[in-house]
Amino acid sequence: MKCPNTTEVFIDLALNGINAMKKEYVAQVQYSMWITGKDVWHFANYDPRMPGGKEIVHMPVYRDENVMKEFDEQIPEFIERMDKGLNKLGVEFGNQWRVNNG
Repeated sequence: MKCPNTTEVFIDLALNGINAMKKEYVAQVQYSMWITGKDVWHFANYDPRMPGGKEIVHMPVYRDENVMKEFDEQIPEFIERMDKGLNKLGVEFGNQWRVNNG
């Protein structure tokens, strides 16, 4: 679910559907399907400024196999680069999320 900063963004999506969805939202939804293996993702956009009953728009977004192939190639490369950068900082991948209690 996304909550747009402006009602204009919400209205554009409500009137024009997935074609009006921000590129970063599309990428995020496709990535979520890549991670989960799902074939469809239910995208919702909420704007509390809209009158009751009209404040939410939802639509299915379908898996794009071309995007999945790009993720198959790019994500391992990203993880490798991130791991190298973390190693230079003396941090093992995964440990950057742990709180140092000692």
